[in-house]
Amino acid sequence: LLAIAASALAPRLALRAAPGASPHAASCVRMAAPEEFDYLVIGGGSGGIASARRAAAHGARACVIERSRLGGTCVNVGCVPKKVMFNAATVLEMIHQSEGYGISVGGASFDMKAIKAKRDAYVTRLNGIYANNLANSDVTFVEGDARFTGPKTVAVGDRTLTGKSVLIAVGGRPSVPDIPGAAELGITSDGFFELDSVPDRVAVIGSGYIAVELAGILQVLGSKVDLFIRGATPLRSMESDVVERLVGEMEAAGISIVRGEAEAISGDAASKTVVLKDGKGEHGGYGQVLFATGREPVTGSLDLPAAGVETAPSGHIVVDAASRTSSEGVYALGDVIGRIDLTPTAIAAGRLLSDRLFGGASEADTLMDYDFVPTVVFS
Repeated sequence: LLAIAASALAPRLALRAAPGASPHAASCVRMAAPEEFDYLVIGGGSGGIASARRAAAHGARACVIERSRLGGTCVNVGCVPKKVMFNAATVLEMIHQSEGYGISVGGASFDMKAIKAKRDAYVTRLNGIYANNLANSDVTFVEGDARFTGPKTVAVGDRTLTGKSVLIAVGGRPSVPDIPGAAELGITSDGFFELDSVPDRVAVIGSGYIAVELAGILQVLGSKVDLFIRGATPLRSMESDVVERLVGEMEAAGISIVRGEAEAISGDAASKTVVLKDGKGEHGGYGQVLFATGREPVTGSLDLPAAGVETAPSGHIVVDAASRTSSEGVYALGDVIGRIDLTPTAIAAGRLLSDRLFGGASEADTLMDYDFVPTVVFS
């Protein structure tokens, strides 16, 4: 029976009786050899794919590991579907304003389920384009969840992969505050893209660009939106004169700015209430409570200590100016390092890194500059 089992499992597994043991005793003595690459990229988002393809263009044997849909946050639950919804809101806003230009548009309505179907199909097509791009660049694609088993070795299911250089570019996800009812009753920007109808009333909690953008889109599409912010204004890191003008425009569009910090969410699926701290009251009757209160790195399943990779208290991976982590030959970039969470910066950093590692470019010429990076708010 042991001989039959050994034959059935070969060449992945060989069985052999230990010296001096009974001929019926057997032990595993050889597993499949690790798959070796010049460049092992964990994360199939914009930064990881751009870096892998540039490495392959320089002649490196590259591999991308991704557990979800290719394209990362931007393609699947970020910039791309957000701009589709922004454009939908823009068209509807033009219809609302058309009479002022002598144009009469009657019977216009918005179908959230219809735009969701078209938007999801578009995103799926982009996922396929990313897969084709990897194949056309001779980059190996491995689907699954990577876990470090050593400094430059990862396990993905029953496969073991190693890289002479390893890049961590797994990105981030929306975070939800640790307050009662938030996880059970609230949604995030990811949940926004799952909506197939426009809620009558929405509480958007947050003061960053994601909160501002989604509040504006929902208001135009038909929701009554309250934007909850802790400070005096949203977008506190941006030019105050521009923000002041923006707040005026948002209020003129019908968005209510509520100043206060949420300490709990109560209610049920049909009607939710935001309870504010410091006795500032309650605001209820919301069909959805959307949290846009920040993002966190997706590193929980990687077992970074096994690779000797240091993280900050926030969970972001600590890197130097050249994208090096605390583990030799292991690099990180994109949202996972907590610098600037923008697709173009991740792409640029990834390509620069591959130019240095595989293209012979100098370190001085391939350091990503994170200062004075322009950004756009689709308000």
